[in-house]
Amino acid sequence: FRTPTFNQLTAPYHEPFSLDIYVSKGSVRASIIHRATSKVVAVAHSISKDMKFDLGSTKNRTACAAVGEVLAQRALADDIHNVVYTPRKGEKLEGKLQIVLQSIIDHGVNVKVKIKQRKVRKGGLFQPKTYK
Repeated sequence: FRTPTFNQLTAPYHEPFSLDIYVSKGSVRASIIHRATSKVVAVAHSISKDMKFDLGSTKNRTACAAVGEVLAQRALADDIHNVVYTPRKGEKLEGKLQIVLQSIIDHGVNVKVKIKQRKVRKGGLFQPKTYK
């Protein structure tokens, strides 16, 4: 059992907004969540009524860019300029996810990407079993 560091305890107050991006087979969603209260502050979803009809598809690259743009506009309208983004476990910053992220950054929101460090076992990734 470890006690959290001062930075871990105070981070939700210094950087109060976190970004969540979810790319499924059928749609793309991005939302900004207030870390201290866990309330969703701004959302953009490619299948929401206000976007669905302007987009050709709800899941292609232009949809990803549009979701990022709309979320950035809504965030700035609510005076949110800085957000923290932590990718989910096993998620790589590439493809559609990267397009949404880049679109949010391009439209004026500062995104700080926090990548958790993975512990590497001694002896590299693969250790052959030795039998006696």
